[in-house]
Amino acid sequence: MKTISGGIQRPVVIILALTSFLLLSAFQAFAQDNSRASVKKASVQKGSVQKGSVQKANDHTFSHDVNAETINFEAVNPGTQVAGRMMVTITGVVRGNRLQDGQSAVGSHLQGACQATFNFVPYYPLAPSYSATLSSLQVAGDTTDDSIFFDFGLKATGSDGSLQWFMLREVVTATETGAQIAFKQLPLPDRLITQPGLACGTVLH
Repeated sequence: MKTISGGIQRPVVIILALTSFLLLSAFQAFAQDNSRASVKKASVQKGSVQKGSVQKANDHTFSHDVNAETINFEAVNPGTQVAGRMMVTITGVVRGNRLQDGQSAVGSHLQGACQATFNFVPYYPLAPSYSATLSSLQVAGDTTDDSIFFDFGLKATGSDGSLQWFMLREVVTATETGAQIAFKQLPLPDRLITQPGLACGTVLH
């Protein structure tokens, strides 16, 4: 009986050992497959995020509305050299497409279409003030520093009925929040003095 019992137990032990080995091998294979799948899934998700970030980084198209914005700057009456302040009330829209960071060779393209009213008020109270209205101030161009400008002649009518030319520069700059518009006075060129019949707002290159 002892011999028979020992002979029966030995095959049972071998079978149990083989079964355990097979189960362990299957479990390891399953775990490796899951690990590869997890790594692959993480890699795909990471790739999707990076792709989305690149697309977002290149999306800089903007449109900025200007609604009766007031801009003030120092100015001088070119005829009398009386100093004063020029106030500009401007309405319109500035559009643009910023490519990459705006600092590369491709840069940016900006365009603006506005109308503006100009009022020059001298600091000397007895000197005449001057005003003018431009129904169309248009500027467009490519730039590598997010800023474009153009120079134009402003023919203003004085409170005493006289006419006076001012030479101005408008600067349009794209910003993270939209756009900035600024003006400054330039020296009066001979062309505006010798050709008084030029239209107000004539762009000078």
